[in-house]
Amino acid sequence: MITWLRHPRWRLVGTLTSALLSGLVVLVLVRGSALPEDPEAVPTAEALRLSLLLFGDLLAGLLAVAVLPFALRPFDDGGTTPEVGARSTGSRWALVAGLVVVAATAVSTLAVPASLILLVSFASRRPRAWFLASTAMLALAAWVNAYVVEPGDPLPVWVLLLFVLGVAGVAGLIGSARRSRRSLMRSLRQEADAARRERAAHIEQVRAAERTRIAREMHDTLSHRLSLISLHAGALEYRPDLDAETVQQTSRVLRETARTASQELRTVLTVLREDGQGTAPDPGLSALEDLLVTDGAAGAIVDLELGGELDKTTVGEVPAVTSRALYRITQECLTNARKHAPGQPVRIRMHGDRHEGITFTATNPQQLARTMEPEGGFGLIGLQERVQLLGGRLHVASTAGAFTVTAWLPWPN
Repeated sequence: MITWLRHPRWRLVGTLTSALLSGLVVLVLVRGSALPEDPEAVPTAEALRLSLLLFGDLLAGLLAVAVLPFALRPFDDGGTTPEVGARSTGSRWALVAGLVVVAATAVSTLAVPASLILLVSFASRRPRAWFLASTAMLALAAWVNAYVVEPGDPLPVWVLLLFVLGVAGVAGLIGSARRSRRSLMRSLRQEADAARRERAAHIEQVRAAERTRIAREMHDTLSHRLSLISLHAGALEYRPDLDAETVQQTSRVLRETARTASQELRTVLTVLREDGQGTAPDPGLSALEDLLVTDGAAGAIVDLELGGELDKTTVGEVPAVTSRALYRITQECLTNARKHAPGQPVRIRMHGDRHEGITFTATNPQQLARTMEPEGGFGLIGLQERVQLLGGRLHVASTAGAFTVTAWLPWPN
């Protein structure tokens, strides 16, 4: 409902309605106070003059309210700058329409609220010259009303001019405040959009860097497996005297090595590789103890639990790609805990088997003064990209007093 009412068309309807109703109130108050107490005692000429004056007031006021939309065009205060509005098609006619609205106040009290709305609009959305022109027209209309239309007991010119400048000054201050507020909101929106674009670009860079890192890690591992295949195949070619059992064992090694190499190659083909620098892979779960010892020496309190088919004797059986991913997730969680919750204990759980996969959970208390964002940092974004490429899932949750990272990775047979 609120969004519907904010539409420029309905805002314009509300403005016109306000101008008309407030103008009618002013008309009744001003013209009503000028009516004689005994209408029968009024001469015919004076009655005719008052009737013409009331009819002209009403007619000119309705004309001013009808012309007001053309002077306010375009009406979208939130997105129209004065410079754009001044150069838009038909802007000169908007100025003419505004001057007509202000000029109507020379004979119409009903047009006074419409002219005040126009002055505020010109001060907030139009070039400065438009506001000055409308102010000059208001002064001229006030002089005509005081000395031509109703020349009974006119005010001194300097008093009349001072009154017009006071009214225009208040309207100008209101319009300037609205102009400043719109400029501030526009700059804040632009800064927010720029920040979102910058963060999106940074996220893409992190994802691309993580993809490249995975490809580099695969380089040596895949080369090693392909060299094993070549070595065993060469042995079968140049040793035709091998017994059947040796040939069977060698064929089994070839099959398993080729299958593993095919899985890793499929992962490599899903990422881009920019160069061949730094192809040494990250350590895997076998180096997890060294990581915990290093962090413990730095003051970290880490509680590690392995469950299911995953224990210290079977971590070497986890596929290399999955093992490195779990190591990187653990490393990132410890880094985040050391950075955002120093001195707090970190609880890490890894449970899994060859059928259900491996579930990873890391939890650490969260200090209120250093609350992390629910979506995590850029390091976790890179890990999420890595996990998704392996067919897994990673979720980060920030609750009252705790920060939790949960991941699931497949454990291929």
